[in-house]
Amino acid sequence: MQIHDLLIKSCEDGNPNVRKASAVALGDLNVASSKITLAKLLRDPEPVVVEAAIYALGKLKATDAADHLVKLLGTEGDPAKGIMQGVSLKGDEDGAAPSAGAGPLGAGGGKKPTIHWKVRKAAALVLCKIKPELAVNRLIAVLDNENPNVVVAGLTGLGNMESEEAAPKMLELLKAESWEIRKSAATALGKICYAPAVPALVALFADTRFAVRVEAVIALNHIKSEDSLEALMAALKKDDNPDVRRTIAVAIGNMKREKSIPALVEACKDEIWQVRKAAVTALVNFKTQSAANAAMEAIADASDEVRMAASQCYIKLSTALALAHKGAGDVGD
Repeated sequence: MQIHDLLIKSCEDGNPNVRKASAVALGDLNVASSKITLAKLLRDPEPVVVEAAIYALGKLKATDAADHLVKLLGTEGDPAKGIMQGVSLKGDEDGAAPSAGAGPLGAGGGKKPTIHWKVRKAAALVLCKIKPELAVNRLIAVLDNENPNVVVAGLTGLGNMESEEAAPKMLELLKAESWEIRKSAATALGKICYAPAVPALVALFADTRFAVRVEAVIALNHIKSEDSLEALMAALKKDDNPDVRRTIAVAIGNMKREKSIPALVEACKDEIWQVRKAAVTALVNFKTQSAANAAMEAIADASDEVRMAASQCYIKLSTALALAHKGAGDVGD
């Protein structure tokens, strides 16, 4: 029996974890005939299984499943509204919604069955991919709304949709009067990894709101353009907010450019221990002796947190350097 057939059968397993894993695997296999089985899992009693089936259908670009996914948004008559609400869910709000089409009297307590927020969000995100016309244009129009909260919601949705069509408008909103909008525009541009936004994001390093500067750094971390590295290294030294400096240290480490090592080494001596810890942790991305030396020195830091991070970093770097040295010696023998 082929693996595809075995996975189809496993979708009926009594263990929800097995059903979930089977749905994920079917999505990875990307076999069109899996769509029928995955569509059946949309009625599974376990939200984790339904969520996995939705994302698998997204991988299969199952446009014929769109009507089923719209029902899982929990809103009747307005898919665009359901998508906008769904992509913004984070689990820290009342993310459950009445099940679309459910009878007014549910069994037991007289309540309508509800849809888990993760299921709603998955349905919204996948619909954005397979049926972008349902919401993208409407959300772009929302960006001209006078209510900052509405604009922020639109930016969040478009960012989650990874909608490059909205990128030019997002760039404009980096200069909005509302700091919440500037922050959300930076976040959205980072989520779509929009490289042309790098100069505008770097310009936000001068923003008076540290939360905006943090989001600009996070966006640059996603984009990972070397064009931003010099500005990041300068801000690591000059920014007056430790949260910004800590985030910059993480971003520089993730970019893995050796010319940034001196900036991280200097940050290992920052007056704030959270920044020092981030800088030391970032050094583990560089298998060089200078990075190992900085980690070694940080083992004697005044902060327990920094000492622990430095110890782990140094062990990893020293091991990597020893293996590299041994490998070079073996080649020479």
